[in-house]
Amino acid sequence: MMDFEEYIDVNKDEIPYSMEIDLGGEVFEIEFNYNRAYDFFTVDLFKEGEVLVIGEKLILNRPLFRNRVNLDLPKVNIIPIDRAGVADRISFNNLNETVFLYVGELIE
Repeated sequence: MMDFEEYIDVNKDEIPYSMEIDLGGEVFEIEFNYNRAYDFFTVDLFKEGEVLVIGEKLILNRPLFRNRVNLDLPKVNIIPIDRAGVADRISFNNLNETVFLYVGELIE
């Protein structure tokens, strides 16, 4: 497994909300949303006010934006990982408890 030390702190109680974040030396705005009916999270991503991604679902152990082709996307991996190894999916109860959005390794 890749070594991820840094993670994005998601404040579930504030959702929906957005924040600016430095990813790979570039500033992005990331917005977190929660679907209460089906218990899942999505993120929207913006750069300099322009929409890059809308509604990317957080899926355990799958890098965000991996199926997207856009040169403006972050040059780092963002992967929801459960270091405790107990989750089989991301839910309101485990996000930022055992599942964290880890940031690491530059994408070549």
